[in-house]
Order: sequence, then structure tokens, then C-alpha cells
Amino acid sequence: MIFPFSKRLLLGFTATFFLLSSRAQQLPPDTLVRPGFWQSEAVRITTVPVILFAGSALTWGERKNVRELRNRYIPTFRYHFDDYMQYVPAVAVFGLNAAGVKGKHTLKRAFFSYAFSAVIMGVTVNAIKYTAKVERPDGSQNNSFPSGHTANSFMNATFLHKEYGQYRHPLYSVGGYAMSTATAIGRQLNNRHWVSDVLAGAGIGILSTELGYLIAEKVYKDKGERPVLHKDPIPVDGKPSFLEMRMGFATATTKDLTGRVDGIKAKEGFNLGLSGAWFPHRNIGIGGEFAFTSFPINDEGLVIDDPDVTEISNAHYTQPMGIRYLHAGPFFSVPLPHNWFITGKVLAGSSLGADGNVVLVLNDEWKEFLEMNEFPYLRYKPEATFSWSAGLGIQKRIARNLGLKAYTSYFDSDHDFDIDIVDDVDAEGKFIFRHIGREKVRFNHFVFGLGLTAFIW
Repeated sequence: MIFPFSKRLLLGFTATFFLLSSRAQQLPPDTLVRPGFWQSEAVRITTVPVILFAGSALTWGERKNVRELRNRYIPTFRYHFDDYMQYVPAVAVFGLNAAGVKGKHTLKRAFFSYAFSAVIMGVTVNAIKYTAKVERPDGSQNNSFPSGHTANSFMNATFLHKEYGQYRHPLYSVGGYAMSTATAIGRQLNNRHWVSDVLAGAGIGILSTELGYLIAEKVYKDKGERPVLHKDPIPVDGKPSFLEMRMGFATATTKDLTGRVDGIKAKEGFNLGLSGAWFPHRNIGIGGEFAFTSFPINDEGLVIDDPDVTEISNAHYTQPMGIRYLHAGPFFSVPLPHNWFITGKVLAGSSLGADGNVVLVLNDEWKEFLEMNEFPYLRYKPEATFSWSAGLGIQKRIARNLGLKAYTSYFDSDHDFDIDIVDDVDAEGKFIFRHIGREKVRFNHFVFGLGLTAFIW
């Protein structure tokens, strides 16, 4: 099984964390960051990768549900921008050097760090790929885990971050990691990787660059390192504008989802989100979020007693219920000692549900006759409606422009669902549905999860 393998991967990198802890070094203090465990070399190198490896292990059981979203809405997506975008951050580093824009290190030393990073990444990815032998979601090969494209893109983004994001301006880092994130999403949209593959690949890519630079530091010492452009500590009254990626588990709070209705019941689901805010004041900002919640459906109690159905099918399943939220409003941040923050939000906007079906699995005789494996029987269509969300979080700034957040959010939306039943199939094989009723479903739920924050000071 691959899940225990993922756990071994996580434990291995956790062991690396503690080995590095034994030789922790303190960073120069600024007015906010105080030396200690959170400024150790081990934390700096391993925190984000370990979080990503943990996410890979935790999402293993949900990977098919995540892929189901892709297959429902964009099954024919074939745009291979990810094959090229993975290289852009590294090309940017060498291009900027060629244009005379100096980075943190000379070109020779930067290339040395990059070469070591690439070797570490390549060996690690391929060793795991051909040991784990996980089948790709498109069934083409057994080398899905982890994603090499994603590992390479995050290695390159971290290279750009170290040479220019840390040295000149954090927007270099934001641009690089935006491209690497787009590459990871592209690998899933193109049906080449599972969500667990790209999370593990991102962790390997970041850690590979960190280790490559650590080796270069031991070899080069201070040679090839340019003087600091400017000392720019974050003052205690800093305004924490940010961009943030979030992932969490969703728990329904209404009987419309949790109570068995007509044999259908919602399980616990997952939530993915992106948010950002501009803070004109240290405590209050304005921004927005884009979030998506999906609840897999348990329909074991659903009994279809139509004799025409029982003749052609002996099984069925219900596609997950998914809701998209687009909200805006105030964000809040309260700084605490030792670089901790309490965060909050109160947002409102619109939510739109995804269409879904109760699908019949055809028996062998009808599979051959209809030349298909499945047949949509019932269709639900949720209408757009007003929605709101609120949340609280506890956040730790673990680097100048990077924070880690544990959060809980509440989402509230009530949707009218139109229910249709298949009535006929036209000459072109298109299903014709007949409207049979409408139901209101309260799609209210809590989300508990982790967020990775990029501060734009």
C-alpha cells in the first residue's frame, strides 16, 4: 500500500528535521523575530516540506474524490502549459543575471547551488517513483508518485526566491511560487497526477533547493555572496498584507446534509481555498477569498424500485455535492509576542453549486448494448445564492515573508436544488431530462485546516 509508504516518507523527513536541530544556528535578530527554536536551521529548512508531505499522506484517501471534480467539469482538458512553466523561475534567474540585475550570489555560485539542488531532486523523485510504482490517474504508467514536474517547478521557484525574492523584493518569490502552483494544478487538470503526488513533489522540490544551498554554503563559505542590499526588519507595526493557500476538512452542521434523506447522506468532505488581503492598518485589511467545498455522498440507503432501472442496472452512486464560494470583506490581524498572530475574517458574497447526478452502473448485457458503462438517472442543479463566511486562525511567522496558519471557518449558504429525471435519449445519444421537483438544501459547514501564507510587507 502507498499510504504507509507516504507515512515512511514523512517520518524520514521528520528525522532529517531533528538531525538538523542538533546543529541549529541563530539568525540575526530584528525588532520582531527573536532567536530560538523557530529560527533554527532545522525549522527554516524543513517546516514547509514536512507540512506538504503530511498533506500528501492525509489526502491519499481523498485523491479520487479530488480527481472526480476534474472529470465532472473539464474531462477533456488538454493544455500542456505545465511542461514549460516549470522551468520559468530558473530561466528568470539566469536571464536577470545576464541582463545585469544582480542576485544574492554571483552567477557561478548560484549555478553551483542549483546544480546540487537538481541532483538531489532528480535522484529523490526517481528513486521514489520506481519504488512506489503508483499508477497515474489516466492509467498510462506506474510512475505517478511523486510528481516530477511539480518537484522541478518548486525547486526552480525556491531558487528564484533565494536569489531575488530574499535579496531584492518578495514579489519575485510570489511570481515564482505562483508559477510552480500553476504547474502543480496543471498536472492534475491534465489528469497526469493525483493531488497527493503534487503535494509530495512540492515538498521535495523546496527541500532539494534548501539542501543544495546548504551544501554550497559549506563549500563556498562567504565567497560569491554579494553584500546585503538593505537591512529591512519587520517593525512591530508592520501591515500584514498577504496571499494564502488553504486546505482543510469540512464537517456539515445541518440535517439537510447529515440526516439521511431519501436514502442519501453526506459524509465529511474537504475544502480548498485561496485568499488575499491588503492591510492599510496593522490590524484591519480588506480582501477576498475563493473557496470550494465538496461533500462525497453516501447513497447506500437509496432504493430505486423502478422495474426499468432494475432491469438494466444492479448498482448506483451519487456524485459529490460541490459548492464554490466567492466572498469579500474585512480581515483582521492581532500581533502577539514571538511572531504569533490571531487572525479573523467576516466575508460575504455569492455561492454557486455544481450540477450532479445519481448514476446507474449498467449490467454487462446493457453495457454491451448501449456501449457505455454508466447511465445518469437523476440530476440535481443547485441555483446560485447569497452566502457568507467567518473564521478565526492562529498564525506563526516562520520566515520574513512566510507564515503557517491553523484555522477554522464557517460557511453558510442555502441553495434551491432542481431535481430532474432522465426521460429519453435523442438520436445523437444526448440525455433528455424531465423536471420532477425542487428542494432547498442548507449547505452550512465548518472547515478545519492549515494555511500557507505569503506576506507582502
